[in-house]
Amino acid sequence: MASRFCLLLVVVLFAVAESAPKIPKLGGWSEWKNADINVNAICKKLQPEVQKKLGENFSRFEALTYQTQVVAGLNYKIKVYAGVNQLVIMQVYKNLKQVYSLTYVKVVPLPNANF
Repeated sequence: MASRFCLLLVVVLFAVAESAPKIPKLGGWSEWKNADINVNAICKKLQPEVQKKLGENFSRFEALTYQTQVVAGLNYKIKVYAGVNQLVIMQVYKNLKQVYSLTYVKVVPLPNANF
């Protein structure tokens, strides 16, 4: 009887652990998520700086997906559709005072994508 109870307990605990939300390892990157209003607001705020660094003006600047990394603040990796079949990949750091700074940016051409 005790062995059946132990087996049942192990099965229940395993099922609960599998259904729990995945928490990234400390310092690790989260899964890629669809961009939301907050991430798009970050992109719009940093768009002039991105355009200046890359020497381009983009017809669109819409966040598609992003990842986060908890550090002494928060890092974001954001993939942004920049129109005319271009993808901007940017990394942004948000410090503890809620100030955003662009730490990395590059443009990747997309092959005949229609968004």
